[in-house]
Parts: sequence; C-alpha cells; structure tokens
Amino acid sequence: IRETVSKSALWLSLSDVPSLVNKERLSLNFGFSFLGRNNLIPNIYSTLKITENLSLTSKIYTFTYNKTTPQILGVGLNYYPNTNSNYNWIFCLQKVGMKGLKDYRQSVVALSLIRNLRFKTFELLFGLGSNFNKQKLYVIYDKTLENIENQINYIDIGILKKNKYLDINFHIISNFDIQIISIMLKKNIF
Repeated sequence: IRETVSKSALWLSLSDVPSLVNKERLSLNFGFSFLGRNNLIPNIYSTLKITENLSLTSKIYTFTYNKTTPQILGVGLNYYPNTNSNYNWIFCLQKVGMKGLKDYRQSVVALSLIRNLRFKTFELLFGLGSNFNKQKLYVIYDKTLENIENQINYIDIGILKKNKYLDINFHIISNFDIQIISIMLKKNIF
C-alpha cells in the first residue's frame, strides 16, 4: 500500500505551468498519466492568469478506477518573478486532495521551483519540488499505520510544444523510485 500511496502523492504533485508566451488568460488541460503497468489515470486542469506574473490553477474532477471513484480537488498558484528574459523561474504552490477511495484518502501540499527555457517551437521546463502528504487509511494492512505523513522530493521535467490550436505537454515527474509520465493537451480559451 505504501508504494500506491507514494505514487498517488507524486501524481497529485503534477502542476500546470502555462507558457509565458501565451497572452491568453484562461487555459484548459486534459490528458493522462502513466503510473505503471496498465495504470492510465486522467488529468484535468485549468489555469487562470490573474496578472502578468501570477496564475491560479485548479483541479476539480472525478473518474472511475478499479471499481472506485476518486474525487480530485485542488488549487494552486504559479508565480513568475521575472518575465522579461528567455530564462524564467516559476514558483508553484498547490494543495490537492483525493477522496472517495475505499482504502484511503490523501492530501498533498506541493512546492516546486521550475526553470523555463524558451526556444522557437517549444519550451523546456525543469525543476525540483517537494510534496508533503498525509494519508488516512481506512483498511489497515499488516504493519501499516492508520495515518501516514511523509515528504517526497522529486525532479520535474516537461516539454511544451506550441501549436496553432492545441499545445502538447509531455511531462515526467520522478523521485528515482517512482516515475510518472504524463501527456497533456492544452487549449487556450481567451
């Protein structure tokens, strides 16, 4: 169960970092994450650019997986200290919860610092992050505590390919024990 809980905590740490080139204020993202063999999990995010260097992100959705229906609810902030150069740092903070599973519920606070390198046709994102997560287990397994609290440090690498109508984001998040690969489609609204 510990490996499953760690995978889901790392998966919940995925953050949406919008392109600094886009002038649109609202974007919707849909995609999937691969959490191992035959584990394809959906991702649905939205991002609202509040000011030139601050955006609000949200995750509000549910899905069916292995006869359970987890609900994902999260909110976050992305802050861009300097938007004038091609080398930009992005600070991400988010709080995400997952409920509705038969075995456990989970809450994650994730912090990450990401560097954005812009090229002509794509953007490269890489950085470091840490999440602080709490799980409440409903089913107690052998030698497992009812409440688990831990911290996971991770690296975050992404490639954002800009297209006319849809942007494509390929993303890897890893703590060297667990790797999660995600593919997202992003539509800028206005």
